[in-house]
Amino acid sequence: MEYVNHPKYGNVPLASDEEHSLEEITNAHWRYSSLQFFPQTAIKADTSLQNFRMCPRRIYVDIEETCTVCSRLFIFFAREQQYWFEYLKFYVDSHCSECFECRQVFKRTKSMQAHYQRLRETADRTPEQDAELEDLALALYQLGIIKDEKLLRVGK
Repeated sequence: MEYVNHPKYGNVPLASDEEHSLEEITNAHWRYSSLQFFPQTAIKADTSLQNFRMCPRRIYVDIEETCTVCSRLFIFFAREQQYWFEYLKFYVDSHCSECFECRQVFKRTKSMQAHYQRLRETADRTPEQDAELEDLALALYQLGIIKDEKLLRVGK
């Protein structure tokens, strides 16, 4: 099986030094019973650091997911989950629905949109800023975010 590469964790399950039974893993979070996971990757969670209402994740385990954008398989790594749920404080019932590559495209696009908006709101743009605004408008148009062709011509 080939998985989308994650720059920090790679594209193969990461075995841990811990041993947990299948039953222990399956009971560690309600979602695990319906997922394809890799038991050899299980790591104990610190539930005191998690954001949950009723059911913490007592164990993290590498999970096979399908990206909702590109439909490729990727691994939601146990270490990545630990970071999401214990450091970033994401709600523990969240799950990763997009591969790393698609998440990066989304972040870049959001950044481009924000920069485009800042430039649009700049009252006295320089010719360089106008050129940058036109480039951003074209890129966002090609991505299907800007729909109106009139916005491709900046002019003052």
